[in-house]
Amino acid sequence: MIKKELSITELFAVLSVVALSISVLSNAFFYYSLDALWVMSILSPTFYIFEIIKVTVILFAAIAVVGGLIALYKFLLKKWQILKPKARYRLNIHGDNLELKQSVKSSEKRFEVGQIVFITIVTTIGAVTLFHFKWIGYTSVLWCAVLVGSILAFLTDHKIHKDQSLKIIVFTIIALFATCYSAQLKLNGIQNSPVAFLKSPDKNTWYVLDGFQDKVILLSQAENKSNIKVVKFDEIDRISPIN
Repeated sequence: MIKKELSITELFAVLSVVALSISVLSNAFFYYSLDALWVMSILSPTFYIFEIIKVTVILFAAIAVVGGLIALYKFLLKKWQILKPKARYRLNIHGDNLELKQSVKSSEKRFEVGQIVFITIVTTIGAVTLFHFKWIGYTSVLWCAVLVGSILAFLTDHKIHKDQSLKIIVFTIIALFATCYSAQLKLNGIQNSPVAFLKSPDKNTWYVLDGFQDKVILLSQAENKSNIKVVKFDEIDRISPIN
């Protein structure tokens, strides 16, 4: 009983460390891209909880999408095989049935290639559509491709499935990709962030990046230069959403 409780405690501790690491990495990627890593030093631990949830949702949503496409491909292939004329082979009990073995290997290869092509086409169409409507940026499309590709390998590669250590390593890498993708989405959405109007006279347009405790992190972009400052809520006159 003690051993079981200890295992659960250790598992919870590991998951907590992993979740916190993901959140820290995501915010580090975000603020590093804005050349403002110093912001990380003033963030409270509770600030990272939302980022943990966001990355987790993105990760499992991506896995669900890729898994769903794999299932859809198998379903469509099964329907196609019903309509397709069946190939006939003569089974020789005393022979090596080389023709049959080659046919099976060829079918497996075609299945794997077809699956990759199908998922690549569908996800590319989806990503290009999102990019066309400016819901995601060019860099986000690249991160999306990397994330989908790594998840596809994780779900379909037999070598990964057989090696538990390799499976953990690959999943960790996927989590890192999801973290970077989450941060990139946040970067792309800056121009759509609410605008804060300060009580003190200021001609700059200040976008609201984040808020924690009684403070707000603001960003102003002008002439390819980003300015970030942290103000208290009582220094803000009002916050207006982007129309």
